[in-house]
Amino acid sequence: MTSDPGRAHRVRWWIIAVPALLYFLSYFHRVAPVVVAADLMRAFSVSAAALGNLSAIYPYCFAAMALPGGSLADTLGPRVTLSLGAMTMALGSALFGLASSFGVAFAGRLLVGLGASVILIASLRLAAEWFRSDEFATVSGWSQTVGSLGAVVGTTPLALLVETGGWRFSFIAIGAITLVLATACFVIVRDRPEAMGLAPVNERPPGPLPTVREILAGIPAVAGNPRSWPPVLTSTGVYGAFVAFVGLWGAPYLMQVYGLSRVAASNLMALVALGLLLSSPLIGWASDRWLGRRRPPLLAATALYAAVWGALVIPGEPLPRAWLGPLCFLLGAGSGAVVLVFACVREVNDPRYVGLTLGFHNLPVFLNFALMQWLTGVLLDSRWEGLLEGGTRVYSPGAYRVAFSLCLAVSVGSFLAACLVKETRCRNIWRPA
Repeated sequence: MTSDPGRAHRVRWWIIAVPALLYFLSYFHRVAPVVVAADLMRAFSVSAAALGNLSAIYPYCFAAMALPGGSLADTLGPRVTLSLGAMTMALGSALFGLASSFGVAFAGRLLVGLGASVILIASLRLAAEWFRSDEFATVSGWSQTVGSLGAVVGTTPLALLVETGGWRFSFIAIGAITLVLATACFVIVRDRPEAMGLAPVNERPPGPLPTVREILAGIPAVAGNPRSWPPVLTSTGVYGAFVAFVGLWGAPYLMQVYGLSRVAASNLMALVALGLLLSSPLIGWASDRWLGRRRPPLLAATALYAAVWGALVIPGEPLPRAWLGPLCFLLGAGSGAVVLVFACVREVNDPRYVGLTLGFHNLPVFLNFALMQWLTGVLLDSRWEGLLEGGTRVYSPGAYRVAFSLCLAVSVGSFLAACLVKETRCRNIWRPA
């Protein structure tokens, strides 16, 4: 076994490259329904609430697979977990594109959600083996940047592709690409530096990966740790509001309230993704390298996020169109707070159970993700005035204001939860009882 740090530094970036591309695609699928929402409502003759349920099956899968997915990453290892998840995601994407009925589309979305649910957990579990603790927030930030690129591709580029080849072809093609990446992941990725003859990067208990029995025994310790909950609740509020806007209702809002074309609305959605893309690595770097702290940048980002939602909701009339671009960018920038949450929750729990800890984090986050998409759809339908345009329901500015008020409430809640996060100074502070 060699302790050559230069080789380890070079190798680790190649090791996480394929998982990063898989996370890119998982994020693409997370936001893609917002671009094809009108196509889906037209193809399957469904309401906003039904479309919300179709989109929400993705986070329901994440919630259902949170603890199992984290456990798989700890027991099978990230390499196998990532490969299986990618293959499932590929099959679901192709099925979604081929769907002849709403039920088949639902099944395809279900498979995509099941496969995608393990990608980020396994990727961060892999990063925990190949990167130091004081680099983890930076790596998490770059992960979000890659995800944001997926969100960008899921907006304007997808809209252009749909205009050219149709939404069905688009999802079938993405499924084929995902299958290629699944194969590459199994061939290239290695779970630990020791598998390539390199010295371990972080201190951890010696021995093989933990067993299922050990993982199950660790669940009460993670869930019962009071320091776990503030960062988890912070992320829950940020993600719930973010995906309700970027993943479903943002583009319809801009098209129906401001009269924008699909491509123009997608351009503004891309600005949200751009804000997240730029802020995530910056926030992670500032925490790891500049401040050496977690709470100050977390509080600043969540405060900005809540303020943007306040600007969208509190005025009685729609904002001037010129404000939309800056506000969309700032909404994405504020949502970059979540990169610190991964580090915060990891650093207050047993380092043997990184996958389990991150999976525990995902459970309430994606339950709220799904709940927010359904509730915002219900709120919109409750204020629908019966107007249809090309088979698509058209909602008034007041209806959107009511739905987005819920997003404001949960964003304020995320800031309050951030105030309770334990400062770790970028190191693991867990101690056995």
